[in-house]
Amino acid sequence: MRIFIIAIFLSLSFMQCEYDIGDINEDNILDIQDIIAFVNFILYEDSSPSFESYDLNSDSIVNIIDIIDLVNRILYYLPDINHIHEINYNFQDLELIWNATNDSGFNSYNIYYSNIISNDDILIYTTSEILDTSIVIENFILNEQNWFKIGNVDFMGCELVSEEVLYELPHKNYDIDSDGNVINHSFEINDFNSPQDCQGCHPDHYDEWSASMHAYTTHSPIFFSYKSETLLDHPVVGDNFCNQCHNPVAYLTDTDLSEFETVEDFQTSDIEDVLKRGVSCDICHTVTGISETVHTPSSGAATAQFKLFPGENIKFGSIEDPEPNGFHDSFYLPTFQVSEQCLPCHDLVVRDVEAEITFTEWNRIPGFSMFGGIPCQDCHMPIKEDGTHDHNFVGVDMDLAIPSESNPLFDKVSSMLTTAVDIDFEIWGQILPESISSLDTLHIPITIESLTAHSLPSGTSFNREAWLELTVMNNDNIIYTSGVLQNNNDILDYNSSDLLLFKSFLLNESGDTTHSIIDAHDIINNSLPAYSQRFKNYEVILPDNIQGVLNIRARMLFRPFEPNFIINHHEEFINSIPIFEMHMIESTIEIN
Repeated sequence: MRIFIIAIFLSLSFMQCEYDIGDINEDNILDIQDIIAFVNFILYEDSSPSFESYDLNSDSIVNIIDIIDLVNRILYYLPDINHIHEINYNFQDLELIWNATNDSGFNSYNIYYSNIISNDDILIYTTSEILDTSIVIENFILNEQNWFKIGNVDFMGCELVSEEVLYELPHKNYDIDSDGNVINHSFEINDFNSPQDCQGCHPDHYDEWSASMHAYTTHSPIFFSYKSETLLDHPVVGDNFCNQCHNPVAYLTDTDLSEFETVEDFQTSDIEDVLKRGVSCDICHTVTGISETVHTPSSGAATAQFKLFPGENIKFGSIEDPEPNGFHDSFYLPTFQVSEQCLPCHDLVVRDVEAEITFTEWNRIPGFSMFGGIPCQDCHMPIKEDGTHDHNFVGVDMDLAIPSESNPLFDKVSSMLTTAVDIDFEIWGQILPESISSLDTLHIPITIESLTAHSLPSGTSFNREAWLELTVMNNDNIIYTSGVLQNNNDILDYNSSDLLLFKSFLLNESGDTTHSIIDAHDIINNSLPAYSQRFKNYEVILPDNIQGVLNIRARMLFRPFEPNFIINHHEEFINSIPIFEMHMIESTIEIN
């Protein structure tokens, strides 16, 4: 008897579970107290709790058999946890295979499903047949990342649940060596459709994409100048470092493009057309898996991991019920509506230097990644009147070979930037005075508030500039200025203590500023973080003998390229650099 009791107590550490029956004192542990309760129920017909809690074998009688069942659960309740060991999916039917349990008290199997969009475990299948260890579920829609687990429920209602099994949609594989060269890849150039193949059915999307920076990546003289400089300094890794995001088809198919030094040489060559189209339709619409941030090692080797499934005649997108067509199959993936879809190309870390981290900036906003905050697509692929998404992928870059105000993207870029910040003549209740006297010191409080879900500027923030322009006028006389440029290509005075500037500066191994991202060893980041505020109080000593009113104007301005970068790469574009007005406020002050 003593051995029996010791065995029961030794079993307690394995017995924590939620039970439907048998756990009389409802402490989620089967132990000697429950056995005593059973004995008392039989001997004294104790009716609390309910009769069903004692009838373990469901024979409508509570007797020694039920006690034996309970003791067996306590002593021998150590079954192996089931595991799902095979998952097959053909973009229509889902097959799951698992091992049979060795639990003699088996009652049922439960299969649970969750995905990258929803962490909720959904019960998708249950069976009470112990040898029923596989299921095919027809017309099941999976996401890019899916998790499955199996629960084994015993006759007392206790469920042991396996670890989650991650299942990613099929994608073609490739390996990268230490120099960033793609080896053992399963891609072919003809796996990827040329955008012209899509034009017939999607003319508006094609036209929008054609004007976008996605299409421009392999038509940009600046990119080729940048790439040639990178190849000169890093001949082993430079070509793939650039192509991994600017020409993914070349990167994935291990196509060497290092011989092309200019955009003219490249575009007039006889290489396959799809290689000339930059980030083309299939780069996005064959994505079947979420990628990660690109972490580039000290060598500068390419490391981008794409999860694509081209050449299988399936296009993926955000339309839940796509209309059938005779050209390709269509498959809905909800992650086309989330920011992760923009990886890996919009998040780049070089030698642990956060060089271009637009996704990370978004992801660091508290709660955004967890609760589905504003995704990239809302601003950069807004829904049009016809219900489709704009495929201009509007950012802040434009083709500088076109005069800025003639560029088809100019109005869209300008409109987007007007929603990016708000400025006000106030700092924590300190406001402009209503009147002031000559020779007094005028205090101009400025608050700049970001309305943007990433830093400003973002991306290649080391090439961009955002700043506050401030002017104080009395009649037609200039009293004070800061950040004022006469021409769009004038150089800002970074040394001015009054200049409120937002940008970053890449530093090379010697600690000098550089525009070469592959040479980044550090960064000074003075961008305006997402949804943050920046304050500045300007002090202006007013001259004597001024009358009337002071007119104060503040403008938040943005320039996608600083002039020195353009001068170093393509000076002929220097007069095409646009300056966008993001926000402007004005006020007047009476002079006593």
